[in-house]
Amino acid sequence: MASLRDGAWAKLMSAAPALVERGKKLWSSVAARTDRTPATPRAAEAHAEMEVRVQVLEQRAAGLEEEAVSSFEVVRSITEQHSQLAEQNAQLVEAVDALLARTRLLAWACAALGAAAVALLVLVLVLP
Repeated sequence: MASLRDGAWAKLMSAAPALVERGKKLWSSVAARTDRTPATPRAAEAHAEMEVRVQVLEQRAAGLEEEAVSSFEVVRSITEQHSQLAEQNAQLVEAVDALLARTRLLAWACAALGAAAVALLVLVLVLP
């Protein structure tokens, strides 16, 4: 998951503001060159349509940027949860290892007590 943080998405997210700024500069320079009043009503209508389309596209771009930011936040949250789960898993493995060691010790102690009980039983039965 760390590769996602360091990968293409992180580069894209860090470059997004610069891309938007460059796009605005480009649009401003193109708009400055073509900032003439249209000669015909059809040209004025086409210009108005283009303005509306540009505004819609800017809104969509802003929405996509917000989506990308929220997706990045989700990925980061999942990554943090994954690391927490990995830590908890390591703690569980440690606890299970300790329990296994205790179980082995108890098994040996039970075997020793069983052997001692058998020895005592033999002594009681052999001695009149």
